[in-house]
Amino acid sequence: MQHTSSSEAIQSDQAQAKRFSTKELAQIEVYGRMGKVFCKMANLSQSGAFFEIINSNYMPRSGDLVRVTVLLRQINKTHILDAEIIWCKGLSLGINFLKKSELMQKLAGRPALI
Repeated sequence: MQHTSSSEAIQSDQAQAKRFSTKELAQIEVYGRMGKVFCKMANLSQSGAFFEIINSNYMPRSGDLVRVTVLLRQINKTHILDAEIIWCKGLSLGINFLKKSELMQKLAGRPALI
């Protein structure tokens, strides 16, 4: 029996989830950091999304917990989601959506930033 880490399992689940191409604009705020990361959401699945960074004063890292605000221009609405950054490469990053209870559990287990 082969052992896989939780991040490998998440990436495997995401690889199997159907992705939908999109060009919606989004803002990512990293919990515990000031400022916003401005992005374009390149694709979306039920479990997560892929973003391309447009402008940022801070480069997010794998493992960062984030609040994502997606600007739905066609219907003049915004949608806010919590997520964890699973991977970063250059100006691209992949996130896994979190339920509020999962976010709170992960935040409670982290040391405070000073």
